[in-house]
Amino acid sequence: MPNRNWYETSEDMLMPLPLTEEEINQTMENLTEEVVNDNARGRYPSITLPNNTSITVIPIIPGITLYGYIRFLNASPAEQRVDIYVNGRKVADSLLYREFTEYMKVFPGWYRIAVYKAGTITNPLTVTTLRVQANHIITMAVIGLTGEISTQAINDSRRWLNRNRAYVRFVQLSPNAPTMDAYWDDALVLAELNYQDVSRYLQTTAGSHNLKMRDSLSGANLVESPDVSVENGKAYTIYIVGDINDRTGLQIIVPLEGATYLDFGD
Repeated sequence: MPNRNWYETSEDMLMPLPLTEEEINQTMENLTEEVVNDNARGRYPSITLPNNTSITVIPIIPGITLYGYIRFLNASPAEQRVDIYVNGRKVADSLLYREFTEYMKVFPGWYRIAVYKAGTITNPLTVTTLRVQANHIITMAVIGLTGEISTQAINDSRRWLNRNRAYVRFVQLSPNAPTMDAYWDDALVLAELNYQDVSRYLQTTAGSHNLKMRDSLSGANLVESPDVSVENGKAYTIYIVGDINDRTGLQIIVPLEGATYLDFGD
């Protein structure tokens, strides 16, 4: 066993250990309240385990231990703040609309993800299961309007990044926006982007760019960002969020993707 002082371990991680498929099925039978089982150190909600249950501590050894990364985005304009629980452990506290968590290391396996109104542990807004694979980077977005909240797992590519080019892609997460086209410096670069669509990556030059999202049918401007700054050798995802019927309308979020800087120790 490696010296505990030399390695990060599963005890240092915010994300819990994965559940088995059987344990996932058990947890899905009780969705009304988030119950944390102290015997399992908060990793197994709604499951009765014997008092002598021990939790394996896994060392993260560069190049040997398999893991991925996950972060959460609150993209629901109907829920200004949400709490997110994974396998009974709170991993996001009062996550604001349009905000992301940091990327968190996660081991391959099954996870139960429950989203609640901030400060509550009953009547989840949505509950889902997610299977994480090794060496994957995932953004888990909370999406939808009142009464229709759900989640969408978006894989962030680990593609090779040319140091002389920047990379952008588009993700449409506004549930009531029309089909839209993307104009990059007034040039049409993507057509007919629908709700929950994830585009391919586009290469572009470094610097500041003008972005317009236009209605595919009428050509009307839906939302514009006149100064989208990108750098060579980096990848970005352009998220379109918001309620088109609300006075604030649509918004654009352009975070740097984890593929640019996350390390898997290989």
